[in-house]
Amino acid sequence: DVQYTDIDYMVRQVDFTISESFAGLPALIDKIKAEGMRFIIILDPAISGNETNYPPFTRGVEKDVFMKRPDTNEILFSKVWSFLPNVQINESLPHETQVELYAAHAAFPDFFRNSTAEWWKTEILEVYNNPDASKSLKFDGLWIDMNEPAAFVNGAVDGCRNDLLNNPPYMPQLGSRSAGLSYKTPCMEAQQYLADGTPVRHYDVHNLYGWSQIKPTLEALQDITKERGIVVTRSTYPSSGKWSGHWLGDNTAAWDQMPKSIVGKCQEKGLHSWDHRILSQAVQSSFFNNTLLFQRQDPAAWDDKFKNVARDVLNIRYSLLPYLYTLLHDAHAHGSTVVRPLLHEFVEDRQTWDIDAQFLWGPALLISPVMTPNDRSVEAYFPNARWYDYYTEADTGFRGQVQNLSAPLEHINLHIRGGHILPWQRPANTTVYSRKNAMGLTVALDDALFAEGHLYWDDGVRIGTF
Repeated sequence: DVQYTDIDYMVRQVDFTISESFAGLPALIDKIKAEGMRFIIILDPAISGNETNYPPFTRGVEKDVFMKRPDTNEILFSKVWSFLPNVQINESLPHETQVELYAAHAAFPDFFRNSTAEWWKTEILEVYNNPDASKSLKFDGLWIDMNEPAAFVNGAVDGCRNDLLNNPPYMPQLGSRSAGLSYKTPCMEAQQYLADGTPVRHYDVHNLYGWSQIKPTLEALQDITKERGIVVTRSTYPSSGKWSGHWLGDNTAAWDQMPKSIVGKCQEKGLHSWDHRILSQAVQSSFFNNTLLFQRQDPAAWDDKFKNVARDVLNIRYSLLPYLYTLLHDAHAHGSTVVRPLLHEFVEDRQTWDIDAQFLWGPALLISPVMTPNDRSVEAYFPNARWYDYYTEADTGFRGQVQNLSAPLEHINLHIRGGHILPWQRPANTTVYSRKNAMGLTVALDDALFAEGHLYWDDGVRIGTF
């Protein structure tokens, strides 16, 4: 139900701005929301430091929110290049000319600091309640990206100064070992401060950067919208799921990305995107992210045959939303998983330990997608349980064995595990309308003719409901 907008809506990818090319965005958001949908905008952490009149940076300097050099107490500037294809930067050009092409000097906020959280909320609020109504974006969620943190220069524009921290004796395998730990990220000696004022080096908290941004972002979103909302982040760390969902970063919609995505989804609860045949197998993922370098990937961009396939698959997803919603609540409340490998449910079955081409939604729904182009069948393993075909509800009789399953383009192999009850609801165009439809239960009995399940249900909006 969500339309996301990527960095295209900004002026030269500068946070908290709206490009003239997107002048109609506020009205589009209002229209989409009136039709029962939601809208999410993207924000990157790096803040441009060389704009002529850019209050977010000015206010950030006043609030002392940016990472600095420990020796000089000056802001540590990185570079964030333009994402526009075929743009060539001539470093010999005057700085004023370069600024038209990319945000040359960018500062990274230190999200551990309380002052940064306050500043971040202020800037997000101004996007939502801009005094100029033509620039006010009534978003429902926030998508945060580039928060590894990622840069397009190694360390800083004028280099790093602590060789030991940036090139330690033990160097992990990175994109470039010769560039050191500051490869496409800030210098490791950059000064940060914990909420209690304790000074730390970026070296000590690098892997926590995205984590530190998530909670302040959710707090800002909920304070502003007064609704539950959602934050989707690229960089995570254990416990991030308490405040955000996860996306796996851009992919090229190629077949080799498909198996990688299942591993990624089993590690986190992330959902993302595919091309024609791949979409037919994985269109149940809810996030179609298009980079500027690739053709459209959303279902509406394809031919009628595929649109019909996508529509059928999405109707299955919508039908199962009560089950998925319950799993998501369980994950939020108890730390359980939504998408999980087979071994999580059948740990004593050694055959499940190496399976990464199938996965489960919760304990009860087995998904066996096609992984290679042009295949019309799939080898699927069925652990020792009673398994029912999702579509026919027939007991398959498969247990503890590999089975070759037919997998035409329009069919995703789904099986329900005996002993479980799946809540479902008749689908509609959006969840606003599907939530008003009749609900039902699929009761899949185990060998003892027993089944159990539970349902979490609320208004989908309010904060702190149970």
